[in-house]
Amino acid sequence: MGKALAALVPALLLDGQGYLLEANDRAAELLQLENHYRRGGHYDQIISKRTRICWVELCQRLESELSASIEMYCHTGEWMEWQLSAFGTNYLFTGFNITSRRRRNDKRVFENLPVGLQQFTPEGYHVDSNTIQREIWGDEHPLFKDPDYNIIEDPFYQQIGLSQLFREALHTLQPARREILLRYKEDIRDGVTRLQPYYYEATVFPVPNRETGSTDLFLMLNEITAQKLAVKRLEKSERLLDNIVENLPIGYIQFDHYGFVRRVNHTQRRFFRMREAALDKHYNIMSDAFASIYGFDKLFAKVMGENKMLRIEMQMDFSLEKEWTDLQKEVWVDLTILPLQDPVNKKQIVVMLVNDITEQKRERKIRTQLQRNTEQLHLLFDAVDMGYATMERNGLVTFVNRKAVAMSGGDIKRGCNIFITLPEFAANTPFAIRFAEAMKSNVSESFYSYFSRMDKWYDFMLTPMPDGALSVFIRDITESRKMQKDLYRANNQLNRLNKSLVNQNQQLEDFAHITSHNLRAPIANLKALMQMYMASGQSQERELYLSMLQEVIHKIDETLNDLVDVVQIRKNDDVEREQLYFAERLQYVKDVLLVDIEVSGIQLTTSFEKAPMLEFPRVYLDSILQNLVTNAIRYRTLERIPSLHLKSWKENGRIVLTAEDNGLGIDMERFGSKLFGFRKTFHKNKDAKGIGLFITKTQVEAMGGSIRAESTPGEGTKFIITFKPE
Repeated sequence: MGKALAALVPALLLDGQGYLLEANDRAAELLQLENHYRRGGHYDQIISKRTRICWVELCQRLESELSASIEMYCHTGEWMEWQLSAFGTNYLFTGFNITSRRRRNDKRVFENLPVGLQQFTPEGYHVDSNTIQREIWGDEHPLFKDPDYNIIEDPFYQQIGLSQLFREALHTLQPARREILLRYKEDIRDGVTRLQPYYYEATVFPVPNRETGSTDLFLMLNEITAQKLAVKRLEKSERLLDNIVENLPIGYIQFDHYGFVRRVNHTQRRFFRMREAALDKHYNIMSDAFASIYGFDKLFAKVMGENKMLRIEMQMDFSLEKEWTDLQKEVWVDLTILPLQDPVNKKQIVVMLVNDITEQKRERKIRTQLQRNTEQLHLLFDAVDMGYATMERNGLVTFVNRKAVAMSGGDIKRGCNIFITLPEFAANTPFAIRFAEAMKSNVSESFYSYFSRMDKWYDFMLTPMPDGALSVFIRDITESRKMQKDLYRANNQLNRLNKSLVNQNQQLEDFAHITSHNLRAPIANLKALMQMYMASGQSQERELYLSMLQEVIHKIDETLNDLVDVVQIRKNDDVEREQLYFAERLQYVKDVLLVDIEVSGIQLTTSFEKAPMLEFPRVYLDSILQNLVTNAIRYRTLERIPSLHLKSWKENGRIVLTAEDNGLGIDMERFGSKLFGFRKTFHKNKDAKGIGLFITKTQVEAMGGSIRAESTPGEGTKFIITFKPE
């Protein structure tokens, strides 16, 4: 024991009751034992008051073979671990310096804190920080790069209030706390860069430094961005809700649980024409005389007592109230009174929604009167000898009189859909088309239509009405239509007969002109050859003249046959039309001209999608297509592969057919007026007769159509044929 007391290891010798028997100098220094305490002082007075572990508890630990040791911070700035051990009938209390270990543990705790923590000198210079704090600042922050950097003197941190926290904590020696917007960070989402604010709760607290005798400052940063943004969103939603309430299209009045008005929105103030002075008074619905007239005090009490919503319509005369409103008239209001809980103090409040329904009540009254008048009008229409019905935009019948039901021949009644019930009124029928036009233009439409199911003609007038519905007036015009049809047939027959006579006269004139023009030269040649034949005495020469005579006679016969074909076309103006498809008739022509098409190598392309069919005489259409293809082959150029493109479409109710080739072309300035002439040719082609285009033009015009051409020499020719509809 003497050696232990003499050593540098601090040691205390205590008896079985915990009283101090001996203490060496080192122990006395650490425990600040005065001389009179070195003997006779009790453990609980010396140590227990600092460690909160009494002598009895420490001895029990030792007897239970547990660790009978305590850790204690001494005034010297050292951490000591005191170990109790048995020493005979007494106890030895030995101290060991664990300052380094405690500092390592403190550093570990410091590093693993869930918030950022940083130590500064009292002047504001960085000393140490944990990892989270470094991540908050970033490794490039001057705190970690510049040893002379002072955070208190930084203008930015002075501006956001962080520097003031340091000064406040140093001045008061108390923790100082504030929420700060520390920085912004780029947040890139979907290619869009946004600046994301980062909020922190900053706490600066002073800690005395026993080693230096000064006070260190610690900065703790705890990120609260999510909470802060949530608060801001809440504040924004509150402002939005407040704005919505203020601008609701109906009145909004809020009462507290005593009946005092807490809030009146703009719509309600405007509706009641509330005086500004009245808004400053403490209005109470339970004590207001005007409110009592209409039982608002009882309604309020009922809603509060039963905690249920209440809705009621009532008529109120505001001329009885002079104090807080300038609305001096009777109005109808729709009231919704509902109980709510104040989110702040959790007390019950009452909200009253006020909707001015004066106009709706007036409209209902007018609508009732209108319905009565409509019923009387329907009775009147049932008595007239004309079909009448009303229907909505979608074809829903709202009224139909007896005459219209009889005329329809179907089960037409109120509530049915006219477009479904009657096939004559289905989609794309004349009635449906005119119905849509009338509703779109808001202008009456008149037309007549034939109902084959009943063999009836009806005259319709569709009149849009202001309420969006449609009135339909129907007259039976079957008899008049039959008389018109008979008269039309008679007139047509007379016109055809007259046209035929005029046509025949014109044919005779044309035939005489063409015959004299086209036979004069061949006959003159024939006469000259006969004279030369008669005058010749040599048999060989006479045989030559005879062969030339045969050739001239053949040409005269060919000309006469062509003239007969033309006359026949013009004469036969009543040739039968039939439904023909361009593609089918062109295929027929291609089969006929197969050899010519193969030899010439012509490329035939078509575009018949917009008008695939035509009502026309088959023999005429085949002849027209054959002449167009033959012309493209006959007058092709050797410079390129010949081609012909046929295209059809509808224009102004007529069908147009074009045939465009890439052949020799025609000089339209020189030959345009003669292009469709009889026996007119414009190229040195041995097969050219000048009859094809003339016949084509004759056939087209015989059916009421027209043909023209566009051409550029060396590029090709385009024929445009317009067919007259049946």
